[in-house]
Amino acid sequence: MSSFRHDPSEDGLDRIRLQNRHVDVTVVPAAVGKIIDLIDRRSDRNWLWRNPHVPLSRAKRSGDFNREQDSGGWDEVLLSIKPGKIASPSDQFQAVPDHGDLIGCSAPYRFKRQIRLPKREPLVEMTYSLVNEGDEPLPCFWCAHPLLAVEPDTSINIEGSMPLRVDDAVTRQHVAAEVEQHWPKLLLRDGKSFDLSQGFTVNGAQRSFPSKIFIRAPETGVASVLLGGNGARLTFRFDPAELPWLGIWINNCAWSGCGSEPYTNLGIEPATTPYDCVNQAIENDAVPWLQPGGIRNWSLSVELQA
Repeated sequence: MSSFRHDPSEDGLDRIRLQNRHVDVTVVPAAVGKIIDLIDRRSDRNWLWRNPHVPLSRAKRSGDFNREQDSGGWDEVLLSIKPGKIASPSDQFQAVPDHGDLIGCSAPYRFKRQIRLPKREPLVEMTYSLVNEGDEPLPCFWCAHPLLAVEPDTSINIEGSMPLRVDDAVTRQHVAAEVEQHWPKLLLRDGKSFDLSQGFTVNGAQRSFPSKIFIRAPETGVASVLLGGNGARLTFRFDPAELPWLGIWINNCAWSGCGSEPYTNLGIEPATTPYDCVNQAIENDAVPWLQPGGIRNWSLSVELQA
């Protein structure tokens, strides 16, 4: 059977715990609904990465996100991943903070996420809705932002050879210019290529730069993360008609935003746009718009395979 429990906490950040016989999910409402546990109870593995250098904290709009709030887990990112600003004739939309607007209310919308655990399946089902409650169009910029704990020989399994764009400046320094890129190969300036699907394998570790890329969502709407050591697998499923892009963050001991030694984590991020910054998405006409009174619904699921 499935269960729901509210757990008070001494740190003032109460937890809500959802559980069935296979899966344990913990949500922190005061951290804007951050999911901190996605545990396979059969193996006791928590698929979500936690930053050992940044403690869990209450969400706040100001400050340095990387040093003060980047504690890991699964966040929902609305309006922008990088800091940005949405301008309008009435100046109704203000600056959007780092890692999104759910902590700030820069725009008049109503966002809802519902989490469901089927009774007898190792599955987490999420449904979403976004309503524009203002009188001007709203950019429908959203992505899931789960940071996954990975191990050596972790691989990413996505079928197809979808168009790929590199979003971060660090990776672009290494990428061959004026070459059309396709998943999973990243063609480099030195004439070599990097298999992004094997970014955490022994060979992949030779490329230590972090990579944030976007690919067209695969026709299957399926993306899996496979642990090479024990065969455990985490599989994301979504409708590419609802979420036409997939962001992938590969950090194999190559980056830290909090001043610590570089760490390792992986982001698998179904998204509405192939940009981290809402300004760029708007400038490139690459984000859908939600008209006043309009509503957009979407869903995704995560399957845990031991």
